[in-house]
Amino acid sequence: MTGFATALTLAFIDGIGFDPFFRGLLSVLVGVVVLIGGTYLIVATNTGTRTGFMISMAGLFGWMFLMGIIWTIYGIGWRGAPPTWELVEINVDDVEDSDDGLLFSEVVEAPVLHGVSLSAPGVDDPDEAQQTALEQARSMELDGWRYLPTSDSIRGEAQASADAILLEEQIYDAGEYLPLQFGGFTVGGKPVLAEDANLIDRVWHFFDETFLNPVHTQELMAIQTRAIIPKPSFPGQAPPVAEIDTDAPLITVIMERDRGGPIPSIISGLRFTPAMFTIFNGLIFLVFAWSLHNRDRREAEIRAAAGV
Repeated sequence: MTGFATALTLAFIDGIGFDPFFRGLLSVLVGVVVLIGGTYLIVATNTGTRTGFMISMAGLFGWMFLMGIIWTIYGIGWRGAPPTWELVEINVDDVEDSDDGLLFSEVVEAPVLHGVSLSAPGVDDPDEAQQTALEQARSMELDGWRYLPTSDSIRGEAQASADAILLEEQIYDAGEYLPLQFGGFTVGGKPVLAEDANLIDRVWHFFDETFLNPVHTQELMAIQTRAIIPKPSFPGQAPPVAEIDTDAPLITVIMERDRGGPIPSIISGLRFTPAMFTIFNGLIFLVFAWSLHNRDRREAEIRAAAGV
């Protein structure tokens, strides 16, 4: 019977050693006992058990308060759900009749903008044509909409969401379409910092974004796509290069940015969780700090009354 109990105990210990949950739980408990408990033990030997506990807890929650501030600013650590792009509508060719007042009349066809094409007559350098088209795209006035280059991280997130929507809505099958290079546009949101902004512009942008425009307005994104020309693939050869079919319908996916959280116009769901963590720890830190302050004040009054 004793051997059976020993075998069960060894099996339990062996399970703890290889189970990530128990191993992580034990690591956290050891860290709490060694770090926090060790600090409390050292402080308590000099100030007493009660005062040492209050000092240790004030230091712990003060540190977590500062850590929560960093988490909230950079959106890291214990964070909430990231913002997502929710479908508003899928527009086929007739972009100007969109319910959201989307106006793309200035855009002809990608990669053609204002008559400038990568293969246009008189343009021998493709890089020069690309740069010209890009500059024209950035300078377009589209009823408040602005062009986003493919290198923009926000467009990359929206493109991934648009791809999922197109496949889910069965507009295309996988590999049957391509997003247009000059087919990403956005409107709304917070003020945008210019690419060539200097230090003064960056300081003013921070002041404008934080104090003058603290509320996030509705942010929409439009991603344009076209079907590709079907090309056969032959065994032993490289897959054919995808080519956009300019006669295919222009599909525009219009999405709205869902920032999540209970107050999305002020703070996103991504930063709401660390913000609540920061406030919670800050309040507890203030309680311990205020208690220590009152203790020092009473002690000073007693010393003054005793003439010490």
